[in-house]
Amino acid sequence: MPRLHALAAALLALSATQAHAAASPLTGQWAAMGLSPVVVGAPDAHHQVQVTLPDELHTYAPHQVTLAPHGKDELQSLGHDPLVTFRLVSANSANLTIKGTKPGQVANLPLSRND
Repeated sequence: MPRLHALAAALLALSATQAHAAASPLTGQWAAMGLSPVVVGAPDAHHQVQVTLPDELHTYAPHQVTLAPHGKDELQSLGHDPLVTFRLVSANSANLTIKGTKPGQVANLPLSRND
């Protein structure tokens, strides 16, 4: 019986964590005109977020990028080549910036919610 209580408590804690993460204003699909959506995942236990970039941006940055909080409404890549920044502008708009060291490796995309 104690094991059942421990399992129930663990499931309750997990569902509370997922509910908090899903409520993040950054989480979800974000669209840029003419591109596949940018998908921002829910924060993990370390507050890091997996972001899936559209195939159209593969020359600028990898398809999957790990971002961490950088201020209140901003996420930034852990590495700096390229430096990927996702900044919330309003509840329904954001800006994705990619800046690398190679010539022309710069992108600045205004995004809107695609939910």
